[in-house]
Amino acid sequence: MLTKPHLTAPRFRLHPLCYLFSLIPSFALADSAMPQMEEIIVTASKREQTLNEFSGSVTAISSDALDFSSGIHDIARLVPGFAVLDTGPRDSSSLIIRGLRVEEVGENDLGGDGGSVASYVDNIPLQGYFLPPAFGLKDLERVEVLRGPQGTLYGNASIGGLVRYITAKPDLTKSSLTASMKVSQTKESDDLNYDTDLVINAPLINDTLGVRLMLGKTENQGFIDNPYLLGGAQKDINDDETEQARVSVLWQATDEFSLAGSYHYQKNEVGDRQATNESFTGDKYTVASRYRQPMEGELELLSLDADYDFQWASLTVSASRYEYENNKAADQTDLYTLFDPDGEFYFQYEDFSAINASNVTVDKDNLEVRLVSPDTQAFRWLVGAFYSTDDADLIRADIVPGFADFLGLNRPDDIDLFELQTEDLKERSVYGELAYDLTSKWEVLVGARSFRYEDEFTACYVFPLFIEGTDLPLDCVENNDDHDGTLGKFSTKYQFTPEQNIYFTIAEGYRRGGANPIPAEVAQNLMYAPDTSVNYELGSHSYFLDKKLHISASIYYIDWEDIQVSGVVEQAYNAILNAKSARSKGVELEVTGNLSDRFSVWTNFSYTNAELTEDVINFNGNGENIYAGDRLPGSPEQQWSVGLDYSQPINTASLDAGLSISRSDEVYTMLNDELANYDRLSGFTTANARIFLTFDQWRLGAFVNNISNTRGITGKRTTEWYGERGQFEYITRPRTIGVSLRYRY
Repeated sequence: MLTKPHLTAPRFRLHPLCYLFSLIPSFALADSAMPQMEEIIVTASKREQTLNEFSGSVTAISSDALDFSSGIHDIARLVPGFAVLDTGPRDSSSLIIRGLRVEEVGENDLGGDGGSVASYVDNIPLQGYFLPPAFGLKDLERVEVLRGPQGTLYGNASIGGLVRYITAKPDLTKSSLTASMKVSQTKESDDLNYDTDLVINAPLINDTLGVRLMLGKTENQGFIDNPYLLGGAQKDINDDETEQARVSVLWQATDEFSLAGSYHYQKNEVGDRQATNESFTGDKYTVASRYRQPMEGELELLSLDADYDFQWASLTVSASRYEYENNKAADQTDLYTLFDPDGEFYFQYEDFSAINASNVTVDKDNLEVRLVSPDTQAFRWLVGAFYSTDDADLIRADIVPGFADFLGLNRPDDIDLFELQTEDLKERSVYGELAYDLTSKWEVLVGARSFRYEDEFTACYVFPLFIEGTDLPLDCVENNDDHDGTLGKFSTKYQFTPEQNIYFTIAEGYRRGGANPIPAEVAQNLMYAPDTSVNYELGSHSYFLDKKLHISASIYYIDWEDIQVSGVVEQAYNAILNAKSARSKGVELEVTGNLSDRFSVWTNFSYTNAELTEDVINFNGNGENIYAGDRLPGSPEQQWSVGLDYSQPINTASLDAGLSISRSDEVYTMLNDELANYDRLSGFTTANARIFLTFDQWRLGAFVNNISNTRGITGKRTTEWYGERGQFEYITRPRTIGVSLRYRY
């Protein structure tokens, strides 16, 4: 069954959908001259297809919709079954599709092992050992969100799904320039936000060679105050600034051969967490940390793609490099109460405090070669090979200012803990798909991927407080691991008419395993295995009423085995462990339609029931247990969005407006209430509105985000480990009102 009996108030929660379906007669009675829906093009299958040709769940967000999206959390509102743990720009926001997550909904300082959702920029995979900062949404052609495992075509980390950012490419036929600016004010903030970008497209040789340049900068003012800082009270501490630049070159040498290259640079600077501590401070927008907790991150992407059309097949060779560096600081003072509960060591020093400083660097090189048959033949095929290398390094130190002097020690750097980790990962795989039209309406497809990875992991530690001087005599542990495996896929689709179909698919995904930083003498949990998922899905993409209405719907069941969880071995060594199994089942719905030549509506809805299927005693090495039936944390059971858009010509100008409302239900922070940091985060509703006037080459607009000024809690760190002062709640950005101006030439 797909509906749990204890759900409350379903009539209220489904009301927007019921209202929308009540409008269906309006579609049928609408003027036959009313415009049809635009055809949706996706490249998720590594070949260009319309949405109705794709056998699976995918949502494509257009460049127009992205123009009013500030981040991946806004994209999630447009996609059923997609949840984002919005922790603000400082911390990597975890992506969850169809409920596949077991880690706590709390702080995410380092990001972890790439999560259960893979991210790509064009052909560049972003997943690595540590998650990169949120990718900027400027000058994109579209974003595709694939729901369900995508292991056969995309490999590692796509056990839940995949997000693809597809950048705008150079136009070889005409020059263009677009300049835009947004100015806004966020409630609780003292200053203005600014968002500017410039896009220039220039054909250097008509129809042959072109270049496209994007420059962008975003400055968001903070809205959280901290009156408890050791250096004195400060206001609006969680400000952030993002700089972006991208240059793309396209050379269409012949009708058969093209070469495309791009370089993307992104720099993020964030003042502090987007988190508050109302329980301690008594105020909804203040926090009580002793230190500022800033972040600086840099992301560089370099790619080169060559395409050749042999007529009988198209060859693509993609080479790319991904470089990411992150520097953070975090207040660790309250965590030390766990190490000194009686206050007899650290806290005998009345002015004791601790701060953690970390540096993460990730370098990833990729090479992919694939050969794709033409779409016009009854027998279609795709084969490819992929190779990647990852080099990840972590340096982390806990600093306890003044404590060495208090103890009479000669340790001028005040380092209490120093940690160094390095990882070298190599992965290679081959994959393929075969599709055959049994009839003119019935297609069958099979696919497979064979992979192998090799992982070398080194972790070094030292507690140098009692070592004189600044020496760091590291104690290092090295472990190696290798693993191979094979994934499969099957799908079939029946096309009732050119506009209506039904499909069924079985698809597998995996997240690679690896080596843990544990001494060999421990002799357990030295390695952790890949976790895998299998998705069984029945769905449809269909147009109705002469293409005035489009409906995508799916029902699915996912088995998730050998789940990777963070834990501790022998109460001393942090490690990734394998738990047992979980399952997720649910339904998803997307509806878009034109009510008239001026009004259009859209909505999406999802119900996700994700829970463990087996008990695991001492699942994380801390003596804590999890049980069959425990709901997986991070995802709401129900979520929906609904929107209404309006367009009105006014002489040579046009007036456009839009209103959207989104609802996310209650979220659990941990698997059950026996675990530290367990809580239930209340659901919340947000609404956004926009209006703009376009005339000649100009567009002038206004917008309001979070109209009701909802303070939604998106994550939490409770008192079990950090106490009253160290706890906090991640929250949504307050109401933001702004104006925009765009010029196109």
